[in-house]
Amino acid sequence: MRSAGIPPDPAGEKRRHLLDALAEAAADVVRHEDKAVDAARNRCGSTNGGGINLDRTPSQRFTYKDVTTSEAQGKATNEALKASGLN
Repeated sequence: MRSAGIPPDPAGEKRRHLLDALAEAAADVVRHEDKAVDAARNRCGSTNGGGINLDRTPSQRFTYKDVTTSEAQGKATNEALKASGLN
């Protein structure tokens, strides 16, 4: 899936670093770790693919089940992805 701009599923220390970075940006998004990792990987795909609304759409991507992510938190997840090294 790398050709679509979606990075491989992180494992081990890289996964933990990603989850820690996301938790700093929006603590609730890591309540469902697998969902958070999937959202992060898909988010990278949007960013790497030249997506639009790069500060707004993360709030939608990281809203699932019983987690609601604000636009400000969604924007912070962009920085978290950069800091994690996933993106």
